[in-house]
Amino acid sequence: MGAPIDEAADVFTLINTFHTSRERQGAIVESLRRFTEDVARELPGFVAASMHVSLDGARVVNYVQWRSRADLDAMLALPSAKVHMAEVGALADKVEPVPYRVAYVGSAG
Repeated sequence: MGAPIDEAADVFTLINTFHTSRERQGAIVESLRRFTEDVARELPGFVAASMHVSLDGARVVNYVQWRSRADLDAMLALPSAKVHMAEVGALADKVEPVPYRVAYVGSAG
């Protein structure tokens, strides 16, 4: 079960936007999925990840939650993470990683 998006949650959120082509969009999702399932989810501090694809095929958005920035930085220092970042980076024309804090969540009812 993934973590809910909650403004009261004490998590570090990183949203990566991968600009790409329709032909490479699926490969980016597969690379992110494989890394999440094989590596990230077993690491201390990992909370959840989701991938979203734009309907025009031009972008993939990866929404990732970690307990802290330090936990994310520890993952990024791993050799396997460096290989993954190079792989997924080569599939994208541009990558925009931006840290966020949840400010508001609204829902039906």
